[in-house]
Formats: sequence, C-alpha cells, structure tokens
Amino acid sequence: MSDRFDRNEQLFGKAGQDLLRKARVTIVGVGGLGTHVVQQLALLGVGGLVLVDDQRLDESNRNRYVGVGPGDVGERKVDLGERLAKSIDPSICVDKVFASLVTVDAFEAVKQADYIFGCLDNEGARLVLTELCAAYAHPYIDAASDVVPASPPAYGGRVCVAWDGDGCAICLSVLDAKEAREDLENPEARRDRDAIYGVRRELLGHSGPSIVSVNGVVASLATTEFMVAVTGIRRPQRLLTYYGHRGTVTVSKDEVIADCYYCKGIRATGVRAGVERYLASPCPSKRCQPLSVESAGAKNNLLSLP
Repeated sequence: MSDRFDRNEQLFGKAGQDLLRKARVTIVGVGGLGTHVVQQLALLGVGGLVLVDDQRLDESNRNRYVGVGPGDVGERKVDLGERLAKSIDPSICVDKVFASLVTVDAFEAVKQADYIFGCLDNEGARLVLTELCAAYAHPYIDAASDVVPASPPAYGGRVCVAWDGDGCAICLSVLDAKEAREDLENPEARRDRDAIYGVRRELLGHSGPSIVSVNGVVASLATTEFMVAVTGIRRPQRLLTYYGHRGTVTVSKDEVIADCYYCKGIRATGVRAGVERYLASPCPSKRCQPLSVESAGAKNNLLSLP
C-alpha cells in the first residue's frame, strides 16, 4: 500500500485520513487565497472538491496564484484549480462551477457539500454564503486577507469558522454590515460588481495590494482548522486573526450572540430560510435585503483590532 499519507496518519491516524478522503469540499472563490486552499486540501488527501468561480486569470493575478504560468492568462480559474489539484492527486474528484455564487448551480454546489470554504473579496457574498451554509447546516470556513498600504503598511487576515451553530462571521462582528448592504441592495454598487462575486477591476481602475505569503498564511490557518475538526483532534477555533505586520495570530475569546439569527434562527431550516431569494438577481432591494443584518455591525476591519 502507498505510504503517501504515512506522515499525516502519524498525527491523526488512519481513521482521520479516511474521514478526509470521504470529505466533499466546496471552495467558493478560486483566487489568490483559494488556490492555496485547493493545494493544501489535495495534499491532505481530501477526496472531492467543487470549485466555484466565474472569473479568468489575468496578468496581475500571477504574483499570488499557485501553479500558474504566463500561458495561463485568460484561462478559467476553476480549470486552473482543477489542474492544480489533479497534479497533486490524479484520483481526486473535482467538479467545477464556472458561475457567480448567486446562481442555481453554485447554490447546489454549496448545499451538496460536506464542508465549505469561502475565499471571497466581497462582503455581500460573504453574507449570502454565511446564510446559505447556516440554512443547510454545513460547516463553513470564511477566510479573508488584507493589505493596507499605509506607512508602515499593515497586512494579515482572518479565519472565521462557523462549524456547528456556535458562532459565525455575523455574531462575531467581523462582517461589515454596511458594505454587505451596499453589495446586495444598492443598484449602483451592484452594477460595479460582476453579479455577487468579485469586484470588476476595470471599473475601479486599479486593484489593491495582495501578497502571496499573506494569502498562504491565512489559507494554512483555515486548512488547519478544517483538518483538526474533521479528524477529531480538537474543536476548531471560531475566529483567528493574523497580524502579519506584528508577527502574531490572536484567538478571539469574544462571546457570540446567544440568539444569532444565522446560527440559531435559520440553522438547518433548509428552503424555509428563504436564502434562495438571492437567486432572483437583479432584483428589487427589498427582495434581496439581508435579514437581521443589523446585528452584524462589524466593530472593525480586518486589521484594526487592538
């Protein structure tokens, strides 16, 4: 028998490796952060991946995308993610959804998964994915990185794990409610985005800084929390914040909202939660209005915590 996973099994045993092999993981956002997650899940031995992204690689992505070269510019990111995973493990099952998050195919990819990673750059998309995963009671790992070009610069990110209804990006106050509302409700903001996932850089005229090593650290933290939870080593941490400019990672000790709408109110209610209202896009603002988002007033951005 192959000893490919011997070093894994020395940590979490053959039973843990079997659990990883049986896992079907959907990754929403196969970009500079998501490709690190694809790589690490394939190396861990996860058996099935579903990749959701509606964008193509451009030249400015090449400073941080794993496993791509000059000839890949213009290729679909989901295809590049599949190639990366299969270069590591030819037996891995990879399905692709070349579409926005707010499409029937993407929603189905989330609903049918065992676990979901969100590697998004849009607060509206994060809110939709948080709500969808809560409604169908799926463990959801939300990963985000950021670079603030100040003097001196700040850089880092965070990993928020909504595993079993005991905390999420909403009740831990790390989702910007105002920005999410603008993404989902404001017609002008919606026109400035390609559906619900991703900022149309040609409209903004420029893109912000993004660094491969910062993405790699955040992806590693996220994948490690997934690994320890699936294999039973320990419960995942609800919120990790990486301050790269300080060289620290903090673990949140904040209490969650006891009656969080997302963790408690709609958890495991399926279609009754009404998340499918987001599929009617473009739509009147009331129809796509986030529910109970008032409780999600983010107390900070990624890097402004003390």
